[in-house]
Amino acid sequence: MVDWVWTMPDFGVTWCRCTPDPLTGLPPHSVTRPLITHHLVRVLGSVPDRVSNQEISLVVMDLWKFPAMAPPIAEALMRSVKAVNGLMGQDYPTNTALAVIKHFSNTWNGEPAR
Repeated sequence: MVDWVWTMPDFGVTWCRCTPDPLTGLPPHSVTRPLITHHLVRVLGSVPDRVSNQEISLVVMDLWKFPAMAPPIAEALMRSVKAVNGLMGQDYPTNTALAVIKHFSNTWNGEPAR
């Protein structure tokens, strides 16, 4: 079950760079399932039944506007795969892949891409 990822608090840098809400201090936009699905379709052309590690990386790069998959980003993404799936695999059901991207987005500490 990967549903817990969608309710976890955001521990990392925020994805949204818009002005925070003056009352809560939170950014007005968060990484949601529809947002990730939008980037998945943009990168892959459709929503596949299974998503590979490379495809997850491509979606993360598109979502976060990373110029490349630098080592700190790859390591953080591997930690997210293990947190959500338990271990690394060749590919994952789409719901698991979306949850991995959500976990990464909630935990990315902002180390700069090299």
